[in-house]
Amino acid sequence: GGKWAITPGWEAGTSVEDLQWSPSEATVFASADCNKNISIFDVRKTGSPMLAHKAHESDVNVISWNRNVTNLLASGSDDGVFSVWDLRMFGKDPLARFTTHTTPITSLEWHPTDESMIVVSDESAVFVYDLSVEEDAEEIAKTNALAEDENAIPAQLLFLHAGSVSNKECHWHPQIPSLVMTTALTGFNVFIPSNL
Repeated sequence: GGKWAITPGWEAGTSVEDLQWSPSEATVFASADCNKNISIFDVRKTGSPMLAHKAHESDVNVISWNRNVTNLLASGSDDGVFSVWDLRMFGKDPLARFTTHTTPITSLEWHPTDESMIVVSDESAVFVYDLSVEEDAEEIAKTNALAEDENAIPAQLLFLHAGSVSNKECHWHPQIPSLVMTTALTGFNVFIPSNL
């Protein structure tokens, strides 16, 4: 018979909510936990992460590693915030931080071929963002005027799919551009946003 070899791993000290393998480094993975942290590990070094950062003000529920721009990692938390991190500057402020969601972020996933698009679900809806969209001077003035309103609609929001109850997962189809599949308490949905 065969034998099993057990390699000591890592202790997070809290519930680990999500794991993602690096799309470019075979031995590297990221974790999201209930202590508000995102950590980056290398399986060749057990015991502690290579990088760790308090990324949110509440539990980090989900993470997604961008397969096209491998230094970008997105994260979503219980307080409805989702952020985009540049791992070359991990530990500093995120590249982008979206506070428009009012319920916990339950899933997020980068588009398989478009490096700037991401689908995000919270408990009440599913959202498609294009992070390459930039505001012009007039929009920036409006944004500054609305800065007090954290729930203002960001220019990067392209599409919102509502009507499901308690969304859980959202995923891009790997071969059909812009096709999204979602799961929820009320069942599942498959759709292509009309403006993509």
